[in-house]
Amino acid sequence: MPIGYFAALRLLHRTFAGYPLRARMHILGRFLTCPFLRTLDVIPPGSRVLDIGAGHGTYARLLVEDGTREVIAVEPDVRKCVLAYRHPAVRFVAGFDSCIRGTFDVVVLYDVIYRIPLSERDELFQSIFDRVRPGGLFVFKDLDPENRPKMLWNRLQEKISDTFFHLTLGRGFHYETRREFEARIRRAGFESISAREIDRGYPHAHIIYTASRPVGEGG
Repeated sequence: MPIGYFAALRLLHRTFAGYPLRARMHILGRFLTCPFLRTLDVIPPGSRVLDIGAGHGTYARLLVEDGTREVIAVEPDVRKCVLAYRHPAVRFVAGFDSCIRGTFDVVVLYDVIYRIPLSERDELFQSIFDRVRPGGLFVFKDLDPENRPKMLWNRLQEKISDTFFHLTLGRGFHYETRREFEARIRRAGFESISAREIDRGYPHAHIIYTASRPVGEGG
């Protein structure tokens, strides 16, 4: 059964209760402004998931609540990993995705790409393709820059966050349109690409992409 909004809030409160106030406020703010719960259903039950740039592990914690999924949460910001909560189905790794070997049922890139320069994205998507098992999924969450009113608010928020709080690694904000991202995903070798707007009722222009690695591909 899908987890409800208030049940998710209680779950995250218990999970992050021991974190410093600043981190807890950041995690709460992310949950209130990001439709995490609208994206859980794209990850099949029983999946072994690689979450690249997992942050504090909010999405990972919500994913494993169904009792069937397991997540390797990779995060290069040691400030976030050193706090990492303990859960038998979530394993935190401090570093970049290159420190993990093997393939996964699902690879997730959740609100990470906007910090990565345009020149590095094709290489990243190709490396993700190599991490997805044949028939597996690439799940990619970002914002839609073509929704101008919501993006104006987002850019202001990110500027304030960077200037005063330094909550996220990376420099600058690099957004691409749906057409540009779909082309990148296709160049990496994925198929069955879909994009879905999930921003109704939220202040940001959230969009989620899913794509599959062809079944006939070798591992």
